[in-house]
Amino acid sequence: AHARDEPMWNPERVSVQAQSNATLESLRIAIIRGGARRNWTVLDDAAGEIRLKQSRNGKHEATVKVAYDATGYQLSYVDSYNLNVDVGRQRIHPTYNMWLRNLSSDIASEVSLLSLNNK
Repeated sequence: AHARDEPMWNPERVSVQAQSNATLESLRIAIIRGGARRNWTVLDDAAGEIRLKQSRNGKHEATVKVAYDATGYQLSYVDSYNLNVDVGRQRIHPTYNMWLRNLSSDIASEVSLLSLNNK
């Protein structure tokens, strides 16, 4: 049986310039809250960069980096365990792409809520 893989999804940078209320700190919190919606844990929380990890029963793991500044953020692959990654060919198990799409969507939802606050 051939291990399942597909092209790795590399999301575009997301601009938050339309969110005039977004500050560096509010964006940081939105990213962490977005991750928490589906149990992404914070591995590292440095200025302008958060590393999040997803794990399923210790059998499958993925670590992603969310680089951010006052104008937007970018999700990118860092590392994975047992997800059939081939970084050179930019291929990975479909589960990773699903996790990343969900994370991207959840962060976007949290960022959109920023416009409701601080008014």
